[in-house]
This record gives sequence, structure tokens and C-alpha cells, in this order.
Amino acid sequence: MTHMPFPSNENALMSKSIAKAATQEPWDLAKPSDPPPIMFQVRLSNGNIVSFAYCDLRETRLLSAGYLKLCLFGMEKYHITIEGRHLTDLANLIGMGKIKSLTELGPRTFEHPETCPSIDKITIETLTGPAS
Repeated sequence: MTHMPFPSNENALMSKSIAKAATQEPWDLAKPSDPPPIMFQVRLSNGNIVSFAYCDLRETRLLSAGYLKLCLFGMEKYHITIEGRHLTDLANLIGMGKIKSLTELGPRTFEHPETCPSIDKITIETLTGPAS
């Protein structure tokens, strides 16, 4: 009963690598000594990586119940919806241009505590297409 896949009194100790990964934020920050990033990456749980230019970011909306919406307007218009929990710091960091990448964690797991920031789902919606 010591290797149960769910929390229990008998399975209270996690390995150090799991505990460290569980407490990390699902985003990468630019170092203070680096220049501000020109682009930020969105890393989806299916392995796709999409990059967007910070200069195209027009608006961020921190909505109730764990939703952060990014409105981008470049060659095409996008809405990126980030669903998760504890996203206030992420919204502030994006507004300051400090984020290098966001990582979609997918469904919640027992290894990721409820008190830590989490990105459960990222949806990229294209609102307009290129001019033909």
C-alpha cells in the first residue's frame, strides 16, 4: 500500500524531483539580465509549440474563475484563453513582458498541489484570417 497512485497517509512522502516539479510555475521567465523577450511561446500538452510576438499583444483580461484571455492583433487576430488556477502572477508578468514560455499541464494530477499555479488548458482561437 506504500505505492498508491493517490494521496494517502501511507504515501505522504514524494521523491524530491516530483516535489520540485510540482511546485514550479508552468511558465518560464526571462532573466533580469536579459533584454525583454520579443516573442513568447505557448507549449501545448500535445507537443505543439506556437510563438507570438509581444508587439502584437493588445489586451490581457483576467476573468473570474481561473481564466486569462490574451488578445493579439497582428497579421491575424487571436484570442488565447488560458484556463487554470492562481493566474494573477502570470497576468502581471505577461503585462510586463517577462514571460518566455507558457506550458499547458493538462489534467490536474495529485503531484501538483492546489496552492501552486497551474495551466490546465490553453485554447488558441483565430478570429480573422489573412487577406486573400
